[in-house]
Amino acid sequence: MIQEQTVADIVTNDIRTATVFNKFGIDFCCGGKKKLEIACNEKGVYLKNLVAELELVMSKGDENLDFQTMALDELIEYIYEKHHKYIYENGPITAQFVNKVAHVHGSRHPETIEISQTFNMLMEDLHQHMMKEEKILFPYIKQMVQESQSNGSFVNGPISVMMAEHDTAGDLLKKLNKLTSNYTPPVDACNTYRASFANLKELENDIHFHIHLENNILFPKAIELESKLVS
Repeated sequence: MIQEQTVADIVTNDIRTATVFNKFGIDFCCGGKKKLEIACNEKGVYLKNLVAELELVMSKGDENLDFQTMALDELIEYIYEKHHKYIYENGPITAQFVNKVAHVHGSRHPETIEISQTFNMLMEDLHQHMMKEEKILFPYIKQMVQESQSNGSFVNGPISVMMAEHDTAGDLLKKLNKLTSNYTPPVDACNTYRASFANLKELENDIHFHIHLENNILFPKAIELESKLVS
């Protein structure tokens, strides 16, 4: 039964369900190891309503990518092209917006100053995080896939660091969500104010999906592959 599955397993088996969990404010990446019923109880979500929406999404046939069966080197390329590049391209634009809003509106809306500080911290952390993935972890996983070679029991170390950093990013995203009242601009917000909140919301969705692909698919499969190569 779907109620007995974890949130992460549901999204891993059908990536389209991520949109449903996002709609209900249920974490499917860093906090995705909870069973569906527990996650609903914690968020005050009526389980039957959520299950109905999940089943509706899962019943629709389409040609979405199957990340669960994708080769790991292909999954890495997807993550880089779709998610790392997204942050590189959209992060600076969003930073301009949130910093400008904090400068112009900070006296009337002091929370915008904290939003700016938190977002800049998130971007700094993510850039360092992605550099480590691109320089160390991703090439090593590609080597295992393409050359059937490993460096002994190595991969657990970098992955544990990456997952801890994902948790930090998740906490910063939760803080941004709370500071922005779920990205709801005040009635007196100018267009830049509204654009900054819209960009923050889009970035949150992208980062959540990005973390899910790594925590729940790429990393466990990389650990499993290395274990097979070492034995």
